Amino acid sequence: MEIDEFIDTYSDDLITIREARSAAYTHPLRGNYAFAESLLDASFCRILVVFVIGGIEAMLESWRGRDRFKVLKKYFAEKGTNGERVTILHQAFSDAGLQVDRQVFDDYLAIKYLRNTIIHGKWKEHEKEWLDARGFPTDTRELKKKHLDKIEHVNQNMMLYIALIGMANPNAPKPAKLVKLDETITRRKDDTGILRLRDIERIIWNNLERIDAHIYADIEKTAITPKYDWTAGRSQAELEGLGHEECKRLFYLAARRAVEDNYEPLARHRGVAQEALEFWHDYWQRAAAGYSLDEASIGQALELLESQEFVRTASGALWSSFLHDLPDETARQLLDSAPEKGTAFSSEQIVNAFRTGHRSYDFIRNIMPVALFTVRLPIVDPANTPAYLQEAARALRAFRLNRVWYSWAENNCPPTKDVLAFYERMAQELARRASGT
Repeated sequence: MEIDEFIDTYSDDLITIREARSAAYTHPLRGNYAFAESLLDASFCRILVVFVIGGIEAMLESWRGRDRFKVLKKYFAEKGTNGERVTILHQAFSDAGLQVDRQVFDDYLAIKYLRNTIIHGKWKEHEKEWLDARGFPTDTRELKKKHLDKIEHVNQNMMLYIALIGMANPNAPKPAKLVKLDETITRRKDDTGILRLRDIERIIWNNLERIDAHIYADIEKTAITPKYDWTAGRSQAELEGLGHEECKRLFYLAARRAVEDNYEPLARHRGVAQEALEFWHDYWQRAAAGYSLDEASIGQALELLESQEFVRTASGALWSSFLHDLPDETARQLLDSAPEKGTAFSSEQIVNAFRTGHRSYDFIRNIMPVALFTVRLPIVDPANTPAYLQEAARALRAFRLNRVWYSWAENNCPPTKDVLAFYERMAQELARRASGT
């Protein structure tokens, strides 16, 4: 069943509003903690009201086609006031055998009135009186978290009621209890926004991803400018015959030529490139310690998991999928009794390698640092290429272990394709260019 466009977009908008509020509350650079809460809650209430009413009305309209007992017919047929139509809607649900909560509908009417007030920028006296009776302020600057919770409570219950229309049966016995989501379910718990030490690593990683994406976007724009177009002088047939990795190489080298000309859209990133190096040093120091990793343990795990003898004897062994989850003693006993273990490595070495691989999967969670330090930063800041490539080598080894362990865990064998060979070749080429050889 295809989702209605406006149900989809209203749903997306509500998710965005909730996420935006959470981000505004918890952002580590936001100040004014002493008094900003009341301003934020009032603003988000005003925004939320508009989209909640729009979403509910779109849902009501969309569900008419599934309404076998015409629960919604009178709501859309009547031309009376909002109050009369909401009363009719509640009665229609009850007549259809759905024990809905009248309080939810009364608050829904209040929220509709609040929405109208915000959209039109003026109050109507009877609407103000209803809002006051339902516990809402009669000044939209006084909306608070408790009103936000009430709006969410109404929205989730109304969505539930509308979805139940397809199950309506006027002839069925009415349930003894009201159909209602409890406020403990609909209320959203706020995060304090207080940073813990473990959050710092994630913040640094996310910042490095932003740096990487920002620099790559300018590299991409540069490599298709008329002056530095990486495809210049090559026919379509020639380009198609180059292969994907060679095209990537030419693409990056075009941007490198632009930096040699001190092309400002790329040269301007030199300052942030050097800061990225410091951020990475901090991430490695913090996260490696947190995951009990170092370059030696990563190298040892890679050596074992990629060794020809281990691959020959252990490929296809089912224990490679879950060895990292077992207690050490259990894992060693399993390996000692497994015919695939082979003799070159002890059970303890194999367990340690899988443990280290598992930790590297969380430590270097994607290819970002490999790409950032192998190609992005050496391109925008060629003078510091050796420092960037030194970190690229560390990141590449850790991410290679990530991929090797993942392949063993998922496929019971090592990877069949080396996705990192391109970056190793680019590191060698950029090192030669930086040294002038």
